[in-house]
Amino acid sequence: LSGYCRMEYGVGTFNGTVALHLALLALGIKKGDEVIVPNLTYVATANSVLYTCAKPVLVDSDPRTWNIDPDKIIKKITKRTKAIIPVHLYGHPCDMEPIMEIAEKYNLKVIEDAAEAIGAEYKGKKIGSLSDISCFSFYGNKIITTGEGGMCVTNNEELAEKMRFLKNQ
Repeated sequence: LSGYCRMEYGVGTFNGTVALHLALLALGIKKGDEVIVPNLTYVATANSVLYTCAKPVLVDSDPRTWNIDPDKIIKKITKRTKAIIPVHLYGHPCDMEPIMEIAEKYNLKVIEDAAEAIGAEYKGKKIGSLSDISCFSFYGNKIITTGEGGMCVTNNEELAEKMRFLKNQ
């Protein structure tokens, strides 16, 4: 999957929620931090933030796409904001270009929740290749299923090694 997404490293997980949690831990998200998440998604996205003792900050979705509205992200950024988790819903990619511009401007990490978007593309790039870490789920209702399981993909060797270490502890 990492090769398919044109990413260097893949780390298998027990499920998609674990993938999200592991990505947040690898990026150093901790108590007192805030992570921006869409208000329309499966609860695992916000729960994974809570598992790190950080605070999920909900951002409204675009009524046309149901994905997080990039125009509403900036209003939710505070000095405690450390990351954004855009969720590609129902195979439809988020508008990643403005999200990545916001992340760069405010020095935020981006974790793609790509659980429902294996195979989708955004401006000619595979979903899962557009952020610091991308997370997938292979649960029974996903595009590719193994009954359960998940994966994180990244181009950062240090993050991949950290995730491999943390998942085995």
